[in-house]
Amino acid sequence: MRTREKLTIEEKVALALELIKRDRTLDEIRMYYRVSHTTAYKIRNAFLAGGRAALSSERERRAHDLEARVEALEELVTGGGEPPLMSRRAVMAR
Repeated sequence: MRTREKLTIEEKVALALELIKRDRTLDEIRMYYRVSHTTAYKIRNAFLAGGRAALSSERERRAHDLEARVEALEELVTGGGEPPLMSRRAVMAR
């Protein structure tokens, strides 16, 4: 089966919820999202195991972790009350 580009996290959540609700058949859901039987069940099982966080990609988790680190460093550098030296976007672009 030729698949489409990667599903967004919102699409994965929707797919998992549709499989759980069982309003449509597995084949209807698979054809709509253009995923294999195995992929559909992997997404559902990941969602059941960890909810939305389990479906986020490694890249999304890394970006979130980096943002948290930047905020912590800005807090450390500025002493908490002053504006940051650089915006997060500028730091991330480096």
